[in-house]
Amino acid sequence: MTDPRVQHAIDELYAAPLEAFTAERTRLARELREAGDRPAAAEVAKLPKPSPPAWALNHVAREQPQTVAAWLESARALRDASANAAQVGGDAIRAASADHRAATAGLLALVRVVEPGGKRLSEPMLDRVRLLLHAATADAEVAERLRAARLTEETARAAALPAGGPAAAPPTGAATPAEPAVDREAEARARRRAELSRRIAAATEAGQRAREEVARRDEAAAAADARLEEARRTLHRSESEAAAAHDAAADALEAAATAERELEQLRRDLRRLGE
Repeated sequence: MTDPRVQHAIDELYAAPLEAFTAERTRLARELREAGDRPAAAEVAKLPKPSPPAWALNHVAREQPQTVAAWLESARALRDASANAAQVGGDAIRAASADHRAATAGLLALVRVVEPGGKRLSEPMLDRVRLLLHAATADAEVAERLRAARLTEETARAAALPAGGPAAAPPTGAATPAEPAVDREAEARARRRAELSRRIAAATEAGQRAREEVARRDEAAAAADARLEEARRTLHRSESEAAAAHDAAADALEAAATAERELEQLRRDLRRLGE
């Protein structure tokens, strides 16, 4: 299918949460059918639902395309070296195999933290991821499905079978890609690095939030100090005004007492004149 609308529908379908895949497939097929493209609708309706291992790999392919591209390059190098063993020699095959094991360990460390349907993959499920990666190592078509984040276990198994049925033995003298055996120690190191990177990022974010909180508290403290200083200045002015008012009241009281004494004296003088 080359119709851009159909390709977009497939990308949208395989990017959907695993638990929503069936409903999303039905919706997209219905939209294509209502748009008059019945062949495309039928094709979308037949698309297989990815298993949790395949969905997890597709998720990593969408979220970490550079990591998956690097893994695919290591798989291509191993495939080419294995197919040309006589020309490249054992050292080249061993080097390609070591590079591929390291890339596989790093990719598996990312897959481990993915949660298809809200749950992380169990060890048996991770073994199925390894089988899918083996299929993508051995078959370029499966590898391209992984690059496009459209991998399913059904298509991986189909790619491993010839048109007539079960897989046939390779011709005599033909080399097959080496099994991408996972270096458990390398996988553990890659998983540890991923965990440390996550914790460093979380600690960095927490430190930044703490620094921002300190800045906010410092700003609030400075504003409180300014308000306190203004309150002190206001209190000082009020105290000065109150003292002045008390002094003025005392002066007025003294003036009133003096006036009262003078009035009393004048009254006495007036009485003496009347006698």
